[in-house]
Amino acid sequence: MNQPLSRYVDYMYSYPHKTAYRPFSSPVSLFPYLEQVEGRNASLYFHIPFCSHKCGYCNLFSLQTNRGEYITAYLNTLRRQAQQLAPLTAGLAFDSFAIGGGTPLLLTVPQLEFLLDTAALFGVHPSNAFTSIETSPEYADTARLNLLKQARVARVSIGIQSFQDKELIALKRRPRQDSICQALNAIRKMDFPYFNIDLIYGIKGQTVESFLYSLEQALQFQPNELFIYPLYVRQGTAITERESDAVCFQIYCAACDFLKERGFLQTSMRRFIQHSSTDAEVSCGDEVMLSCGSGGRSYLGDLHYATRYTVCQRCIGEEIDKYVTTTDFTVARNGFILSQKEQQQRFIIKNLMYYMGIDKAEYERRFGKPLEMIPLFQQLAEHQWIKETDNGRICLTPEGMGYSDYIGQLFVTSEIRQLMETYSY
Repeated sequence: MNQPLSRYVDYMYSYPHKTAYRPFSSPVSLFPYLEQVEGRNASLYFHIPFCSHKCGYCNLFSLQTNRGEYITAYLNTLRRQAQQLAPLTAGLAFDSFAIGGGTPLLLTVPQLEFLLDTAALFGVHPSNAFTSIETSPEYADTARLNLLKQARVARVSIGIQSFQDKELIALKRRPRQDSICQALNAIRKMDFPYFNIDLIYGIKGQTVESFLYSLEQALQFQPNELFIYPLYVRQGTAITERESDAVCFQIYCAACDFLKERGFLQTSMRRFIQHSSTDAEVSCGDEVMLSCGSGGRSYLGDLHYATRYTVCQRCIGEEIDKYVTTTDFTVARNGFILSQKEQQQRFIIKNLMYYMGIDKAEYERRFGKPLEMIPLFQQLAEHQWIKETDNGRICLTPEGMGYSDYIGQLFVTSEIRQLMETYSY
């Protein structure tokens, strides 16, 4: 860990990454893994892998299409998947529900109603499970937002990325400031309990001043959550350059100061909130999640699975076609079964990247040894990237928070690293 170091290695949003997943030698039955997690709280996730426009930086599993019949066939398959899985998951207590993508609000109002009806097969409704949905400016219209409000959706997240047209063009994103403002005003007027805006920093040509301008513009619409993402140059995307690490870090530090002054609490390198949160009561690292749809990932105990990850538009289309013709959704065909060591690494990464940090006593209870036995923690302490709190937690320092993506990568095991590096997109 010799300086200088890149703070921007890769986004550690889960572990193991989907590039570590591989096809199983034979289909893996979900039944024993559902028994593992019976009685647990769980999240339900529906993946809608469609966008009207594929942005230059996007490496998500999403297909650029507006074909109505194609999307309808996909939704019918998702309903069929839910019909097979819902009876098997009666032992789970679904307390949250997310619809992501892609651009879920690309769906028509009747299609969105169909999706909510499908979630009801699991006993899930926005009135009894915290429900979140993502959108982009062109689809945040009155009819769609009215449906979400009437259904009691709690959180709406919108990707804006920048309020500067030249930066949107650099991101290969449509520069439509009028539609952006209309969408943000429409969401704000609906008064959803949680309103999030996404912004990106590190765009080629971006400065501290131009990013703070975007932050100031975003706050005009009174969001109570903000996600700020460093731009990464990723395989299979149309972005080939970004600003230097030094400029990115200057922007990050300025943004942290700016948001702190305005009453936002930083809960991770990316997330800032201005509302009460119960997140601190929930330990990260072993959450249960069941996904429906091509591209969504599921976590059932030590079984993680998803359809094959790819960023190529042709390949994504092929994976969706396979999904639509699938007959048996009670088995996993592609994924990773976590060993005790990988569960340990996941617990560390997921908790350490969050502002509440790792509960040392809980770690020892789960894994049978003290956290101090891991030499890497001593190295992090020497860099002053971690600290121990009075209540027995290991947390990132402010400097460590800025190195989150680098620090997270240090805990990736050699087995997972090899799988990721040899993955064929």
